[in-house]
Amino acid sequence: MRNTIIASILAVSGFCAGSANAEYMDPVLENKLVKICHAIKSDSRVKLHMAIKNSGLRASNVAKGLVCNGYDPVTFAALNNANNTGLVMAKRLNVDYQELLAKL
Repeated sequence: MRNTIIASILAVSGFCAGSANAEYMDPVLENKLVKICHAIKSDSRVKLHMAIKNSGLRASNVAKGLVCNGYDPVTFAALNNANNTGLVMAKRLNVDYQELLAKL
């Protein structure tokens, strides 16, 4: 859980334009990013869709900037055997999910 929070703090820098201050993050945004990581791990497309929708962020921005436990969302899903959510995030990044699985 702590790694997820730290990873979420690092992910905010990808969402902010200009100079980002990683020392402070809005607790509400941090909670939303953590929920997205949990949704990815749950392997539920519905939970992932709702978590992204509730965050107010675009799915492509989440896919490009979010870091869950030190991994991008696609790799994080693959490591947690969450193939359904991994496919969703891979489509947002234009990554071949099957090729990524073969490399792991």
